[in-house]
Amino acid sequence: MMISARHKLNISLATKDFKVFYGGNSLLVKQKTNNRSYSRIGVVVSRKNSSLAVGRNEMKRLVYRFFEENKSFLEKFSPPSDFIVIILTTAPHINDNKESLIKELKNVISI
Repeated sequence: MMISARHKLNISLATKDFKVFYGGNSLLVKQKTNNRSYSRIGVVVSRKNSSLAVGRNEMKRLVYRFFEENKSFLEKFSPPSDFIVIILTTAPHINDNKESLIKELKNVISI
């Protein structure tokens, strides 16, 4: 199960005026209100985090899957917002730090 396409934010179209929503050891979440009727989320994983595209895509899928399972977090914002999740942790493979990433994502939705 993956988050619907309309809830995905195209990172290349995102502007620079996002404010920090959450900062942690493994990730940084930025927020900006949007003029749509729903919230969106985008994920940024640098090549520094994982040199292989497979690893970067695994991290993105993990984050999107987490927010799909916790849709209520995206639905609770009024007005709706755009979120950018920036992965800070460096790991060649997601299994190396999956638990810590999920723990921080749980901290984000508890705000």
